[in-house]
Amino acid sequence: MRIYKNTFLAIVFLFSLSTVSAQYENTSGQKKQQKKKENVAKVNRWFAGGMIGGGFSSGGGGYIELSPLVGYKVTPDFHVGTRITYIFSSYRNNYSGSYNQSHTYGASLLARYVFLRFLYAQAEFEVLSFNHYYAKPEGERYTLTNLYLGGGYYQSFGKGFSSIGIFYNVLEDPNYYYPYSNPVIRISFGIGF
Repeated sequence: MRIYKNTFLAIVFLFSLSTVSAQYENTSGQKKQQKKKENVAKVNRWFAGGMIGGGFSSGGGGYIELSPLVGYKVTPDFHVGTRITYIFSSYRNNYSGSYNQSHTYGASLLARYVFLRFLYAQAEFEVLSFNHYYAKPEGERYTLTNLYLGGGYYQSFGKGFSSIGIFYNVLEDPNYYYPYSNPVIRISFGIGF
């Protein structure tokens, strides 16, 4: 019985996230044409948003990430954009007991396709400048190139949107340290203007 209750609650939750729309029958062709023209004018092509993230580690450190996004809707379902990323991390060196700080920054280009009105597929190419303290105590800066492929759930509401997705870096090299580990889960919000 508990399984049915949990399944029912999950279905209700998913339906509450979807957009509700109503249909009506218009017998006058003139009003229908005016409505179409109004809808075309109301499309928000540009959008902005991004994500803020953070976390703590058991070793006495943590990180904070700021990642704003600006994009353009080529069609209502196909979006392109660019993201700027900054990550500040601090962690304790287990050998010396001192704290090291790292500043990671970079940018990415992305393409997203929304299908079935609530799912999306996305490809994102990212270049990061990463300060790595594991190689040398004073740190060593190097450039990482990442290609994230994945998708997830997309919800639009009014002028805004939210998304949650899971991505896999197909260019990850096991010989380097990365600020993210596969798979990467991203939650973002935005608004059209």
